[in-house]
Amino acid sequence: MNVETEQLRSASPSPKHPMLVSFVHGYQDLKINLPDVARPALWKTGPDGSKTFSYYFPRNPEDFPPLGGLIAGTMPGPNEPTFQKLPRFGFTGLRIVKEHAYAGSWNAIFRIRLSDMEVDSIITHPLMNDMHGIWADENQLIGILTCKDTIVFYDHEGRLVDHFSIGRDLSVYKNPALEEVDWRFVGKQFRGSAGLFHFNYAQILGDELWLTSRNANGCVVVNLKTRKAWLRLMNLPTPALIHDGGLHQKRHYFTSVDGKVFIAEYPEDSSGFTQEEVPDVSLFTRDLVSKVIRLEETALDREPNWCRGCRPVDDVIYLTIDGRYDTALRFGLLGIDEEGAPASLTWLNWEDVGSTESLRFVTGFDLATLP
Repeated sequence: MNVETEQLRSASPSPKHPMLVSFVHGYQDLKINLPDVARPALWKTGPDGSKTFSYYFPRNPEDFPPLGGLIAGTMPGPNEPTFQKLPRFGFTGLRIVKEHAYAGSWNAIFRIRLSDMEVDSIITHPLMNDMHGIWADENQLIGILTCKDTIVFYDHEGRLVDHFSIGRDLSVYKNPALEEVDWRFVGKQFRGSAGLFHFNYAQILGDELWLTSRNANGCVVVNLKTRKAWLRLMNLPTPALIHDGGLHQKRHYFTSVDGKVFIAEYPEDSSGFTQEEVPDVSLFTRDLVSKVIRLEETALDREPNWCRGCRPVDDVIYLTIDGRYDTALRFGLLGIDEEGAPASLTWLNWEDVGSTESLRFVTGFDLATLP
């Protein structure tokens, strides 16, 4: 047994910080709907144990009226089409604001009480579709219409406040025609990224909105006052598919879906990430300076088949691994330090939360630190 394998065996089986994890799942048969069956979608895990929570997911238009008083925002109209291929079950983007968790689904943002993990309201609007990351604070909710590179602002009752799109040339503009379509019932009928940028993780930093872009392998930043956008790029030392992550204590942390973690600093704050052997590196044009942790080179000793979520807490970086289509029906919550040494690794096995019959995948999506 090598030293790294021994490190993994000695890592804690549960995270030392209480964490909330959102996850999604889907079936081989894309016509399975189950609107009246609660589906597992949140995982609470930490030093005090582990528990999953299940919720009802309206997806087709006829699924919404039975939920009645829980629906906030806009109820679907009577003539909206049903899906030819139903989207995945579960939660994607995740944020905690005071006593509530806000979790994105395909066509809604669920407001969930942390005290009992029950739903307060299901906030839905026609501009919600295949949401990835979301943002929530005391004043607003932000969803991303990923397929149209559009950022949408709502109040906490689901009323539309504003929206803008980002063009190929980084122009920021409003497209009123988007409001003529109920995007909640527009399915994604192809594999791969959608939109020009494929925005995922969203984070507000002062007057700026930072958006991770899988297609650009970096961030698009929008000044919310001036509505000007620009790129923040990294000196990536290896191919990547950046999906999740944001600023934490002057450093940016990102995960790549192919099993990598990037830690990036501003050039003026760089503490030795640079690999250039030159007398004066300041002569070179650089943006975010990064280093990479390849999980296959850590005690994990392999490239995970999927890697999502990114939440640094104290000296640990948490992320989810595995669970991609047609692989083992489980995913892991991995904690590592900034050198890649394992701190914890715990698994959510689908057989512990539901029937594995006909299930095709289950994978972690986003992470939040519980108070």
